[in-house]
Amino acid sequence: MKKTLISAALTVGLLASTSSMSFAEQTLSARAITPNSAGALSKLYVLNGNSVAEDALVLDFHAAKNDFSPGQIKTLRVLHINDLHSHLIDFHRKGNTHRFSQISKIVKDARRKASTNNEAVLFLSMGDEHIGTVWDELLGSSADDFKMSASYRALSAAGLDMSVVGNHELDKGSELLARAIEQDADFPVLTANLAGSKFKMPWAPAAIGEVNNVRIGFIGLTSIIDTYLQTEADPGLKGYDPVKVAKNMVRALDPHVDVILLLSHVGYNGALPKGMELKYDLAIGDKQIAEAVSEVATKPVALLGGHTHTVLNENALDNRSVVAGVPIVQAGEYGKFVGDLKITLSKSKSGEVSAEFSERLIATKGRANETVTDLDLKMNKDVLDPIKTELDKRLQESIGVVLSQKSMRDDQVILDRYTGETAIANFMNDAVVARSKYWATDPVDFAAFNATGMRGVDMNGDLTYDEWYKVMPYADEIYVYSVTGAELKAIIQDNARRIVRPEELQHNGGSLDPEKFIPRGFQHYSSGIRYEIFLGNNAMETVAKNITLNGTPIDQLLDRNFRIAFNSYVANGREGYSGGAIKGLPAQIKGYDLKKLRQTKAFNTYLLYRGQIMDYIRNEAGGIVGPETGAAYDGRVTVSSAPRS
Repeated sequence: MKKTLISAALTVGLLASTSSMSFAEQTLSARAITPNSAGALSKLYVLNGNSVAEDALVLDFHAAKNDFSPGQIKTLRVLHINDLHSHLIDFHRKGNTHRFSQISKIVKDARRKASTNNEAVLFLSMGDEHIGTVWDELLGSSADDFKMSASYRALSAAGLDMSVVGNHELDKGSELLARAIEQDADFPVLTANLAGSKFKMPWAPAAIGEVNNVRIGFIGLTSIIDTYLQTEADPGLKGYDPVKVAKNMVRALDPHVDVILLLSHVGYNGALPKGMELKYDLAIGDKQIAEAVSEVATKPVALLGGHTHTVLNENALDNRSVVAGVPIVQAGEYGKFVGDLKITLSKSKSGEVSAEFSERLIATKGRANETVTDLDLKMNKDVLDPIKTELDKRLQESIGVVLSQKSMRDDQVILDRYTGETAIANFMNDAVVARSKYWATDPVDFAAFNATGMRGVDMNGDLTYDEWYKVMPYADEIYVYSVTGAELKAIIQDNARRIVRPEELQHNGGSLDPEKFIPRGFQHYSSGIRYEIFLGNNAMETVAKNITLNGTPIDQLLDRNFRIAFNSYVANGREGYSGGAIKGLPAQIKGYDLKKLRQTKAFNTYLLYRGQIMDYIRNEAGGIVGPETGAAYDGRVTVSSAPRS
């Protein structure tokens, strides 16, 4: 592959030829399907066959096509998003953010302005459309409980042409994902390197689309790390090496298309601009995929990525994100950006296709500055509002019952949460530890949650989704940290100093009202962590003593590694967890830097803390929230007014 950089664009002429295969071949077939009526493609074919075969793949494809002639210029504008994680509308007390409506308007405006004959505007998503906000409650907890995929339904209406399976698409099981695709995706959902499900999965390994006499090959690739594979419910579903699969699939598609787009939810692991850090340390990622496919492609190739939530090529295509002549693009997360990849295709007299690439990111706006003119009002009225109506109905459904007790009442939790042990926090953290055995990663040993993120339950009887959202009003994601016993001891010591002392409370003559937001960052732990807080005369003298981890004194475990779940609020350094001052404490007390530690010793599961606890209520707890399921004091933290010797 040769490449020449021209100003801010990349010109690629692919001259490699596929070598003759000395090993067996497997044949893929293609069938015509109807493209999304709101999308850009005029013709669409999805591939069938064993995409994970070790043998060489060949594609039996003979559909007629009006080819574009040598000397003609064809332009594809590819608008792309990744890792939406159900951020359709973000609900805030101070006003909602309508990022998806903005995305829809960007796509529609671009298509309206495009030249009918010379430019086509594709709209693609690189996976993880689900898991992250209240909209996921419409997915239900199983295929039997499934209502709809709000994300797939909205993306269909916005004219999405193609998507790829992200790892979080499988968080609720492959059977539920099959229901979501069948019912709500009016576009192909691709993955070439997952196979073996016992369910008839309505995904495809790849597709061929046609628009303006340009034939485009699309290949889907899914991360096999942190993905629910070979589960008890679907033991045959396996993940295969995305590099090998991509290379084999490119060989098969290359003779039949003008350009190939790799839809990768594997993750970016290439070079980054100065000052930007990788969120994941990936041994295998987009860099290796690009290198591999460049060896066999004779047509232009671009890789559109996701999974790592990386902001690439914000203002122009960066040389550092071009690997072996293959441009790699990615657009951050949550719909904050729409990637805009422009591909200008030309053909020589000998029939060789070359491409010039350019890229930029289009930023969407937050609630503070978005205006009506930024929004697709028809999308809001005709699509999102009806989905919201269904969501409101779901939130009124019961997920269990509450057995009322004083320790769980809102007034008691409001007081407890800043000053010591809290029954509802005990329940929440123990629930996360219990649920972690079902995650795609190893289970956690402990869990923690900050005091400001929870309320109590002022009711007795049926517990609805909406009522639990009042207990946990924030959409905190779960970060898993790998820490030593020594690091955990330091975290617990830091936490002890954050406690609100009795004399600080208004009813004891102090200035703090526990009903108000006290952002000191005091955290509650799961039952495996037990300790005593000795207050001394002030925060400087406050210490944690007699710390045990699962019954063993922590000083015997300082070199042992543990996994602990923190919520995203503190993992991102809020409430003094970035090594700086802690509001309300003496300036010489500096908070433990969970934000810095996160960069080297943690990863985001993108699972909602709240969602995991609701799953626990429905399943492990048998629908009961009460003392018998852990919503009670158990003495895991005690507070004394004076230190002991």
